[in-house]
Amino acid sequence: MSTASPERIVAAAIQYEGVTFSLPQPARHAQVMHSLDLLMTPEQMASACQGFITSEGRFVNRVQARQIAFIAGQDPKTTGNAIHLFSEDLW
Repeated sequence: MSTASPERIVAAAIQYEGVTFSLPQPARHAQVMHSLDLLMTPEQMASACQGFITSEGRFVNRVQARQIAFIAGQDPKTTGNAIHLFSEDLW
């Protein structure tokens, strides 16, 4: 019997061209984007992928993140979108 904890969502993140940027919770995606204002153009920011970092250190998109949070028992609220996870759903 395995006693390992399930993978959990631990931080909001933005990924651009394979580079992941995140801030610890309770930071939201807007705060991560704001911290990148001097590094990225608005066009780059628009093409970046918003997602989350898991307890395993993986970047996952919003759809994957909702599934992980549900399985982990993080009890995500629904802020108007039952498919995509938003940081407001968790913290």
